[in-house]
Amino acid sequence: MGYVFKFAYDGTKFSGYQKGNGQNSIEDTIVNNLNSAGINSRIMSAARTDRGVSALGNAVYIDSDEKPNKIAGVINAGCKDMIFHSYSPAEDGFKPRHCDMKVYRYILQAWNLEIEKFSETLQHFVGTHDFSSFSRTDGRNPVRTIDRIEVTKSDQMVYADFYGQSFLWNQIRNIIAYALRNHESNADADPFEMKTRFSGLAEPYPLVLMDILYSKLTFSRIPLLSYGKRIKADIAFYSVKLERDKFLLDFVSGKEFSYAFNFTGDERP
Repeated sequence: MGYVFKFAYDGTKFSGYQKGNGQNSIEDTIVNNLNSAGINSRIMSAARTDRGVSALGNAVYIDSDEKPNKIAGVINAGCKDMIFHSYSPAEDGFKPRHCDMKVYRYILQAWNLEIEKFSETLQHFVGTHDFSSFSRTDGRNPVRTIDRIEVTKSDQMVYADFYGQSFLWNQIRNIIAYALRNHESNADADPFEMKTRFSGLAEPYPLVLMDILYSKLTFSRIPLLSYGKRIKADIAFYSVKLERDKFLLDFVSGKEFSYAFNFTGDERP
């Protein structure tokens, strides 16, 4: 008996995903926490995200007879940068890579982006293609199918959502880098006519694995009341930090600070 767990993590807080990629890798963190609780289980991951890439809904199969809430509780108590939030029973030997769909989102600032042209450039990558020029294949079959790419704007941010069953190492980050470099001047060009491998690679931290879909599994949520408070505290902290950094940017850009109170010096006794 085993379970497929969906889990979220902040990829910037880990040394990578795969076991052996430093003691602070995501897989090592899962295994070490389970072992420390006496749960010696085999795990299989659905997606090994690039270093620095985060997730809201990655999936891992854990072969164990322990109750799923206990397994999740061990992980959640042992690592504050990872949250096991859902689970589904699965048959022995279930391979989580055999999913119906993976959904990735790349987050960009809208202020310096021609959104329509950016979306138009990305549409060249929809369909089945040889992605040798836009990934690190390491001997794997470079042919992949991207079912669709959707670009939407939300306030000051732009989301580029990628839908497909399987992606290659660095594939999405290469595609994003290409679109950023070419969308203003070369949106109509066919990227697959390039003679050499594309050399650009977008930053990892704006990329999020949003979900992995399985039509034959039914997931149940794990109670996470305390995590809502933690996330609110994180949002408050980073919101204040963002505002502070805006002040600093204004200062180094030569702008004058403005205050509600205009001090002239005459106010002192």
